Amino acid sequence: MKIFGVLLLSLMLIGPVSAYTADGLLKGVEHFKQSTVKIQGEKVIYFDPYMFDGEPRDGDLVFITHTHGDHLSIADVQKVMKPDATIILTEDGVEKVKAAGLTNLLIVSPNKSYEVAGIKFETVPAYNIGKQFHPRDKNWVGYIVTINKTRYYIPGDTDFIPEMKNFKADVGFFPVGGKYTMTAAEAAKAANIMKPKIAAPIHFLDVVGTMEDAKQFVAALDPGIEGVILKK
Repeated sequence: MKIFGVLLLSLMLIGPVSAYTADGLLKGVEHFKQSTVKIQGEKVIYFDPYMFDGEPRDGDLVFITHTHGDHLSIADVQKVMKPDATIILTEDGVEKVKAAGLTNLLIVSPNKSYEVAGIKFETVPAYNIGKQFHPRDKNWVGYIVTINKTRYYIPGDTDFIPEMKNFKADVGFFPVGGKYTMTAAEAAKAANIMKPKIAAPIHFLDVVGTMEDAKQFVAALDPGIEGVILKK
């Protein structure tokens, strides 16, 4: 009985093994600073590299959601990309990237489907409602990228917008820092409408937002959505 009690206590402290984690939905997925996400499979993909430690230079694809400095950082793009990497970005970032000598580009706009290097993805709107940090008419984007039949939502900087009810993803990342993006409560509402299997907070600690925001987001998710804080 004593051994059983110890085992039971251990399980309570560790928590149940996630079926989704066991299925590999987060295999090769990492969240670094701010909104930087890396997904490593047959291709190595980075999203919005910023304040990146080290220079891995292993990225086949680098996705940029918009041109603010914490999302389009040329120095960080160069740290993570292979020499022949493709950079995916919106039209307004092209001049800045070309000025740095980076010319292998795919220019995107919202609400379209693309394929590059065998990776299929969709662009979705990303904008603010009621504040002007990220105006809708800038045509900045989020991405829904399909890798090994799993759909990953990378939001960019966005509020909780009406279009989100139509976004379909297995794994979703959500900005929770407030001020420039959604608050933790708003991000949870967005996740609860989208209903991914896994939801992870981003865009906190490094510029705005706190670890408490991330924890509040996870706590507010509906049953059936697994909240995971991946930040390194």
